Amino acid sequence: MAEYTFIGDIHSAADDLAVLLADTSITQTRLIFLGDYIDGTAGRHLGHLTQPAPLDPLGVIAQVQQRVRDYGDVALCGNHDDFWVQTARGDDEAAATWVLNGGHRIWRKLGIYTSNLNTVRRALNQEPLLAATKFLASLPTIWQQGHLVAMHAGVDWRWPLAQQTRDTLLWIRDDYYFDGGGQPHRNLFDRVLVTGHTPVQSFENPQMGYVKLQADAQDTPRYVIDGGSRSGLFDGGICALTLTTQGKVVRMKRVINRKIYDGQQLVTPEMVNGS
Repeated sequence: MAEYTFIGDIHSAADDLAVLLADTSITQTRLIFLGDYIDGTAGRHLGHLTQPAPLDPLGVIAQVQQRVRDYGDVALCGNHDDFWVQTARGDDEAAATWVLNGGHRIWRKLGIYTSNLNTVRRALNQEPLLAATKFLASLPTIWQQGHLVAMHAGVDWRWPLAQQTRDTLLWIRDDYYFDGGGQPHRNLFDRVLVTGHTPVQSFENPQMGYVKLQADAQDTPRYVIDGGSRSGLFDGGICALTLTTQGKVVRMKRVINRKIYDGQQLVTPEMVNGS
């Protein structure tokens, strides 16, 4: 039976991604990357201690691009990746939003040492960054295979899958997760949906590496697998959820500070600090 591994937001954590992609139980499945390959915070907060957390956006893009090219894996676009694409296309509003979301830190990692938007745009549209710009611009916003559907953020329940807007697929949050009463929204598509976009740590009582959303036991589950990579959280890492074609959970893993854990394992600051 075919298996698919969905990989949540990476946010420039090339070192953690390399550890994840060295796990053969993951790489022997078809990989679906959920977007947000860039941006992030270069520190991990462990109480009074702050650990360095290196940002390597080009290293992440290179690894993802290699999986897509050589193994036929799928990479979806995230809202942070779209900042790069729209800035390269001359959208100053997207560029300003990118800055508010840490874009200036990433520009320096890309060799861009200015806040002049014309200069930034030119740099994104010429080598050595042009290849990455073209790759990010080519990424789809939704993936579907049988009973499985994946996108970066979620869907607007008022519209069929074929009529979802790019903005919704990249940005939606609470209206996708919850109904008007604060309970999980019923899955109106009766297909297993997998998304990233919102760190699982921001949900109440997250199930370790992922959050499972169901209106009731009969509702088709949805999974949120943004592990908070490079968010500054002590347990921020990359989550990987493997499902069968029918949506049954095979395994859940996550990488935190270059160490791989079972997705159901409780991770403490002491474990992360000592890894």
